[in-house]
Amino acid sequence: MGRPRLAAIAGIVAVVAAVATAILLLVGGGASPAPAAAAPAETTGGYATAPGATTVAGTGIPGYGGDGAAAVGAQLDDPSGMVENASGDLFIADTGNCRVREVTAEAGVAFGHRVQAGQILTVAGGPCSAAADPAPSAVAVDAAGDLFIASGPSNRVDELPATTGTSFGRSVVAGKLVSLAGSGVAGSVGDGAPAVHSELDDPSGVTVDPSGDLFIADTANCRLRMMAASSGSRFGMTVVQGDIYTVAGTGICGSQGDGGPALGAELWDPGALAVDAGGDVLVADQGNRTIRVLTSHSGTFYGVALVADDLGTVAGEGSYGPYLVDGLSAVGETAELNFPTAIAVDAHGNLYIADGAIHAIRLVPASTTTLLGKAATADNMYTVAGAMSTDVLHSRTEWIQTRMLDPAGLALTPGGQLVYSDGQADVVRRLPAGI
Repeated sequence: MGRPRLAAIAGIVAVVAAVATAILLLVGGGASPAPAAAAPAETTGGYATAPGATTVAGTGIPGYGGDGAAAVGAQLDDPSGMVENASGDLFIADTGNCRVREVTAEAGVAFGHRVQAGQILTVAGGPCSAAADPAPSAVAVDAAGDLFIASGPSNRVDELPATTGTSFGRSVVAGKLVSLAGSGVAGSVGDGAPAVHSELDDPSGVTVDPSGDLFIADTANCRLRMMAASSGSRFGMTVVQGDIYTVAGTGICGSQGDGGPALGAELWDPGALAVDAGGDVLVADQGNRTIRVLTSHSGTFYGVALVADDLGTVAGEGSYGPYLVDGLSAVGETAELNFPTAIAVDAHGNLYIADGAIHAIRLVPASTTTLLGKAATADNMYTVAGAMSTDVLHSRTEWIQTRMLDPAGLALTPGGQLVYSDGQADVVRRLPAGI
């Protein structure tokens, strides 16, 4: 079975997005859903909305500029994956500029550069014309502050160490970029051998678990792969430090095997990744329009019972749909995810999902909580920000908290606030506290 091309999927998504935008145009008297300033407090779709999002970085004008100055005055170009470290420093995959940029939380030294709080600087990458500076698609950090950068065009994952020492059994130097996984040749071989010599194909997601293991969404190979931080046993396999292994997916793009052993289950263009406190890996399975979990232990995950080393769907029902109904099961008939572009899991296990095709960020609570002043039941799906239907025919939509064009990346602050990148609007924004 050949791999379905991403272009075909993108074409379908474009049609859905066009229909969705047409609906939005009916709402504001013809006004396009632009990245507006913070929305005033109002009642929308049954939720009392807070004042809207605050800009963290970017002016909204695409381009490159602003390094060494305030991040809110800098230019970004199609920002996508993001991550925040324990100190509150935010790392942005500034995809259109072929750079990874950092917004610093406090004054000090970052990867060899002296910085002030709130400044932005480039920590990796450079002019897109340089073959050595491919566009980054995703970023992750480990407990030591080391930065990991996935680049689809280069078929590689690199590491930018925060300190000099060893990483995955290899010597590294603070601030010096080193190739970690992938030889740069598109392919799928290399399991059970050093990750640096393996082949990847368009890796577009990366995350690190509490043990320091690195997980890679090997997108075009329809696999989830892991680079072992230490030797031992993982997901029923014996692993060696620094080697790479397939931990989910058969290499055939599809949806068969859901709810069973991860190595016998199919993925379809896996993208964004996240890890919860228990070491379970959440995967945005873009081709299947679902969020799936690779389990590190047996249990119930967002209402879905799975055993260790399974791959199971916890959000999405696999089909496209209009603006969605809130407050119903995250895997039920109304749980469409048109194109999940980013995911994040907070300290309480709550799952956030950015859906770029419908201009919204959604939440699956791990336990019953309060969302914007209203009870939100565990394992159901709710809109946190962006567009939402306000009638059963989906003929009207309104904005919750703020407008957004294309939420492409999600990150959580140490205090639990949600930060998102809006790729089409060329900004990074932070939602209010208390969601």
